[in-house]
Amino acid sequence: MKRWSIILCFGFVACNTEKRALEKTQLYLFRHPEYTAEVCAEKFPDKADSVIVYETKTDTLWELLQFYDTTSTNDTIRITDHKTKVVTKTIWRDSVIYRENRAEQERLQLGLLACQTNNGITLAKNTKLEQDLAGWKKKAKTRWLWLALIIGGAAAFTVFKVVGKFKSPVG
Repeated sequence: MKRWSIILCFGFVACNTEKRALEKTQLYLFRHPEYTAEVCAEKFPDKADSVIVYETKTDTLWELLQFYDTTSTNDTIRITDHKTKVVTKTIWRDSVIYRENRAEQERLQLGLLACQTNNGITLAKNTKLEQDLAGWKKKAKTRWLWLALIIGGAAAFTVFKVVGKFKSPVG
């Protein structure tokens, strides 16, 4: 009996139902939209942005042209030749359908957002480094002034010592 209870306990703990697995998958895909867009783009590959549909619409135009050759003498006009010509013109129109790949657009939008985030982080680091650089330049300038002051003081002290040795004593 003990053995069966242990087996049943492991069976209930280890069960991963389809509903639970689906919930975990949806939670993961919701937390990582870039992976979702990538999976969609792989599963449903890109199609052309535009598709030309060859359902041609044709319109035929008919025009009747008549030509008359006439001769005129004094007040009389005589028709000598009568010509009739039919002109036909066919117009072809192809339909163009534009289609968007929304998964690819979403993937690219998320990539752009990630790049902008990285750009913001990099700019913040750059600003901090520039502030640190300005602080170090200020410290270097003050240290240079102190060093010049110390060297000048040592030189003055040395000059006064040397001049003091060669000075003739009065008295």
